[in-house]
Amino acid sequence: MTYSTRYQNLNPSQRRAVDTIEGPVMVVAGPGTGKTELLSVRVASILERTDTAPENILCLTFTDAGAQAMRQRLIGIIGADAYRVAIHTFHSFAADVIANNREYFYRGAEFELADDLKRFELIRSILSDLPHNDPLSAVHDGEFTEQGRITNSIIDLKKSGLAGDELRAIIDQTQIGLDQTERLIVPVLNDRVSKAVLDKIAQILPELATIANQYEPLYQSTPITTVVYHSLLEAYNDAVADNNSTKPISVWKSKWLTNYNGNKVLSPRKSLTKLSSLAHIYEEYLNRMDKAGWYDFDDMILQLVHAIEVNEDLRLNLQEKYLYLMVDEFQDTNLAQMRIIHSLTDNPVNEGRPNVMVVGDDDQAIYSFQGADVSNILNFRHHFPAVEMIPLIDNYRSRTGILDKARSIITRAEERLESQVEELDKTLTAHRDGEAIVHVAKAESYTCERRWLVDTIKQKLTNGTPAENIVVLARKHPHLIELLPHFANAGIPVHYEKQNDALESETVRTVELVARVVTAIARSDFDTANSLMPELLAHPAWGLEPKSIWQLSIDAYKSRQLWLEVMATNSDLQSIHEWLINLAQASLREPLEPMIDMIIGQPKEDDTETHRPFYDYYFGGNKLATNPADYIDHLSSLQAIRAKLREHIDITDPTLSDMLSFIEDSRRIKAKVSTSRTVGGDGQGAVHLMTAHAAKGLEYPTVFVVHVNDNVWGSTVKPNNNRLTYPVNLPIGPAGDSFDERLRLFYVAITRAEHELYLSFSETGDNGKSILPASFLVDHEPDHHETTTDTETALETAEVAWYYPLVQPSVDLATILQSSLEKYKLSVTHLNNFIDIQYAGPQTFLTNNLLRFPAAKSAASAYGSAVHRALQNAHVHLTIHGEKKPLEDVLHDYETQLRQERLSDHDFNYYLQKGTEHLSRFIEQRYDTFSADQKSELDFSYQDVHVGEAHITGKIDIAEIDQPNRSIHVVDYKTGKAPTDNRAALKLHKYKQQLLFYKLLVENSRDYRNYTVDSGCLTFVEATDSGEIIDWQIPYTAEDLEHVANLIQAVWRRIINLDLPDTSHYPKTLKGVKQFEQDLIDGTI
Repeated sequence: MTYSTRYQNLNPSQRRAVDTIEGPVMVVAGPGTGKTELLSVRVASILERTDTAPENILCLTFTDAGAQAMRQRLIGIIGADAYRVAIHTFHSFAADVIANNREYFYRGAEFELADDLKRFELIRSILSDLPHNDPLSAVHDGEFTEQGRITNSIIDLKKSGLAGDELRAIIDQTQIGLDQTERLIVPVLNDRVSKAVLDKIAQILPELATIANQYEPLYQSTPITTVVYHSLLEAYNDAVADNNSTKPISVWKSKWLTNYNGNKVLSPRKSLTKLSSLAHIYEEYLNRMDKAGWYDFDDMILQLVHAIEVNEDLRLNLQEKYLYLMVDEFQDTNLAQMRIIHSLTDNPVNEGRPNVMVVGDDDQAIYSFQGADVSNILNFRHHFPAVEMIPLIDNYRSRTGILDKARSIITRAEERLESQVEELDKTLTAHRDGEAIVHVAKAESYTCERRWLVDTIKQKLTNGTPAENIVVLARKHPHLIELLPHFANAGIPVHYEKQNDALESETVRTVELVARVVTAIARSDFDTANSLMPELLAHPAWGLEPKSIWQLSIDAYKSRQLWLEVMATNSDLQSIHEWLINLAQASLREPLEPMIDMIIGQPKEDDTETHRPFYDYYFGGNKLATNPADYIDHLSSLQAIRAKLREHIDITDPTLSDMLSFIEDSRRIKAKVSTSRTVGGDGQGAVHLMTAHAAKGLEYPTVFVVHVNDNVWGSTVKPNNNRLTYPVNLPIGPAGDSFDERLRLFYVAITRAEHELYLSFSETGDNGKSILPASFLVDHEPDHHETTTDTETALETAEVAWYYPLVQPSVDLATILQSSLEKYKLSVTHLNNFIDIQYAGPQTFLTNNLLRFPAAKSAASAYGSAVHRALQNAHVHLTIHGEKKPLEDVLHDYETQLRQERLSDHDFNYYLQKGTEHLSRFIEQRYDTFSADQKSELDFSYQDVHVGEAHITGKIDIAEIDQPNRSIHVVDYKTGKAPTDNRAALKLHKYKQQLLFYKLLVENSRDYRNYTVDSGCLTFVEATDSGEIIDWQIPYTAEDLEHVANLIQAVWRRIINLDLPDTSHYPKTLKGVKQFEQDLIDGTI
């Protein structure tokens, strides 16, 4: 559909928002009012009406799904140009800016992601250094009592964008402000409130106003003097309006005045002592993280906030690059993200009218637990006084009855934009014909409620309702898990996000058990090993009959020997004994990752090992074909635990014992190693189960919302006391426990419904205690009452809940990999692996690149990574400092990087010597070619590059950019020697395709599409025997480029469709590879 047609289909309010392309605009978009269409058409309108290029438009949203939906909608309007519009989540935007402007971040150094356990240990070390009388240093049973709250508060501070010195400045300003205001207020309100107090308040209000006007907001924080003055003024005005009633003043006093250290003070003062200590801890945390070379997930946003504010060049470059800014789901921004928006738009040339449009709805602000601050949308007019506010109230999703129910509930919330802006009316008008069905069901118990839910849905399915048209929403994920056995018992397929903890998975528990046995044997602790042997031998992977284990126990007892000793002479168990002894011996010399490979028994090239019980049990034979769901679960757990171990363990030669310590410590602090997988494929033919948060942005004909009880959704939910208290002028903590937030979440849930809405609550919980319906339902009389009158039925339902196994739907590999394939990007490494029928090929590609079977990195690969990072750091150092890094520092970087690869002592020493020799020679010969203008590690991960339909990605080692001539020269470092043997032809073929891939990558990217890659070369870091550094300039033709473009698209289609051909009939030569490539392009294989 063309732009003009889409534009004509907009309603007047949408069209007004699309037409207003200059200056600040705030669109208040209620649910189902077409905001995604509005955003997409507005992008097209800017391109149609101005000479703005697509890459000069920045769209920010909050989820990958939201960004993808906007991109797909835009493709339908403007075609391929949609890939050139910068559509990002805030985190992907930060990652993109950091990746391509390394000189402004982390001093150009390589930082590593710190996991939960590392951060826990770091904070614990800070608390250990505090004085014993510090308010946050209390210890109970060996644990710091405030550590959990401190950790969460640090997360809050980062999401607010506050640095340590900024927090201290706010605390100091608050301290001084409290001193000034308490001096006036406490004497007036210290005694009982009487009518005479009103006159005294009237006398101090002018002076309080004067004090309030002395202070400016600091870093989005309103001065405490302003907050105190306006709150007391409001209470005073309410008292006067109510015939000089003292009640408003009494209410104000109970909220604001408290006893502290024997004195009457304003209540925010109580939080300042701990907050001051937190400021010290926070600063120390940031310093120690920086010193350790660590970062966490929220650091990307925090780093971007401060880099843009501090570095004028970076800020101006981004402002010049992005001429139009649009922010979706603006109500979900946190203070740090608001600072980014401000930096991107704060330029004098805008004269207070930057081209920024935000789209959001305060009634759908549900992510405060992630740091989102609804005040951003409430205060947008303060930040941008010239803003034009455009409400969207035409709802195209739900029928009138559903919208009426939603309106009656959301208007109970106190903090709403509609109550602050007199002219704003957010009453939604339904444009979907037909009468809505709205049911409220009351059940005698949770058990009855679950049975009613499943029976009602089963009846709908029997009557012809497609399963995928039905969704069940709950506030918490565990409420959904409780429903799974009931749906399974009824034979109703479901679609949901399965969440697991890898630490508790069967495969990781197995590796842990073997590791405990092996490490005990290695340290000659045979009693411990003996105690673990029964559990190990009982594992079904061995295929041992119970009587064999019983007989072993009897023989060991009779002979007064250890089980291991008896196993050594037992022909049926001797192979297991030898396997364990060999593992124990290997554990004394081998690093951790090879040991995990040995325990699992993953086959390797030229591997003659035949005894690999656990690999055969979990992954061998046709396990992938017959039970892909279990295969993927086992594989995901191994991937997750190995990734976490790589993140966490800093020592250069970690062992199995280090892995066991990591597992024990993680369980101690209740840290999970999370994995998730979508069960139910694309959801067709299955009832959808999800949390209300996950349902944001979706819609269904029929919606069920369960457990609508006051202790779940209403006003009696127990608050989480998991953070320190902040003063009222520092709104950085999540408000997720507030009644307003739960109302908003419930509003989001019920406005997903198109035709039918079912709400259910129970009178008693699973513990038998009485529970109330949510307070906002008291005016809604239930039209159904589910009771248990049949004892047999009640018993059956209870048995299902307790004993019925969770039956996974039968699914194929394509269904399991669907979510991964939807986000898949093809790299040149993946392309080469797919077509490399000599060493890899499609089937190996499936195992290694799609399923990502975990394995230890080879020593040669670790060497290559360390060389690349050392050279990259040298380039970045030159860019930042304008001078070359000394050779000894480059070599030190290399040694540091090599140590992080955790090689064996032999491999480390060998590659340290090799790398030092070759890097020294390379630097000596080529350092003069390094330039501060070169871009190193140019990252295209967030550039949305497409070649035809294929989505591709990659990083380029060095890009020499000639801006006047709009050309780029690409350099790719190779850490080996230039090949000269008979394999050179095949390598040359791969290398040529690699450079052509990079040419297509650059010239189809968003930021460099107007550049031409006019040349490229491979530079071999390792010199020839004669001491020469070789550059390969590989010539190519237009036909070569077309061939690679076609090959990329052919391989992409095969991967996306999981069409992985058998290549065994091709000769493993260059001729065979070329024939395979051509057959892929021609579609003849």
